[in-house]
Amino acid sequence: MTSRHRLGALVASALLFAGLLAGCSSSDDESAGGSVQLNLPDGRQVTIPDTPERIVTLGDQWTDVVLSFGETPVGYYDYSKSATGEMQPWYGQKLADATFVDPTKGDDATTIATLNPDLIFAPGFASDSPEFEQISKLAPTVNAISDQEIDPWQDMVTVMGTVLHDPEKAKSIIDDTNGKIAAVSEEYPGLKGKTYAFAFMYGPDQLSVLGDENDGAGKLFTQLGMKMAPKLVAEYQRTGQPRFGLSTENIPMLDADVLVVATATPEQAETLRSLPGYKNLKAVKDNAVTFMTQSQITGLNAPTPNSIPYVLDLLKPSFAAASS
Repeated sequence: MTSRHRLGALVASALLFAGLLAGCSSSDDESAGGSVQLNLPDGRQVTIPDTPERIVTLGDQWTDVVLSFGETPVGYYDYSKSATGEMQPWYGQKLADATFVDPTKGDDATTIATLNPDLIFAPGFASDSPEFEQISKLAPTVNAISDQEIDPWQDMVTVMGTVLHDPEKAKSIIDDTNGKIAAVSEEYPGLKGKTYAFAFMYGPDQLSVLGDENDGAGKLFTQLGMKMAPKLVAEYQRTGQPRFGLSTENIPMLDADVLVVATATPEQAETLRSLPGYKNLKAVKDNAVTFMTQSQITGLNAPTPNSIPYVLDLLKPSFAAASS
């Protein structure tokens, strides 16, 4: 199903057709406010009675999407802050007055309840949390909006524009972000047809790699005209797992024109560099490897309007090396 058709099924306004699923409402309808119904892939129907004013975002992508509209969530979860103590760099100071919902302290539902939310956004995997049912009783709660492991950022922006009754702003955000991606593609025309590999080293002998080009992270490279490393695509097709573990003896599977690696510590980066086969990778030979921190890789792993320009700047040296 295409993104356009998927969103047409996902977003249904109840402004004119109370209780009926009639597809996206018109811009005039949405700007007037009113009820919006979302039909989620898991079968849940979420009705948002009016334009929300107290949004809680429990996923990095949703947090940034809300910020892109010039709104500030009353509460948020940020992976980087939880894992490293540092905020995602592309947030700036926009969340200074918002409450951080720290899952390491437990009892998220109680914390969220004190914020008196009128809408909650959560990533798809949150549905598996034992607290999800409790949290979803506090306010209308939206989790996954697609059947992909990482929701496409464009779809998230479109949904947010519908919920906030500001579809024109949504279109502007999408067009502006796509324009920045297109500018990088024009700056490095030699990237077209080049391959990439994307991995996260989470232990001394284990990596997690991306094998699905249609994943939210993979689509950014696709927009640049790049293709995923063939061996990774083949492994995904064999296992059906869009992201899968890769032992260090299988480092040659990462052979690509551009290699992006995230590590939890600088020591892990050195461990990877010392592994047999690493120096033989094409990207290593061509100096087209980009190492990222846990905070930085989130912007690529789960791309958003504000994170995309940030990570593209980090990747430019590798793009230049690969396209020369």
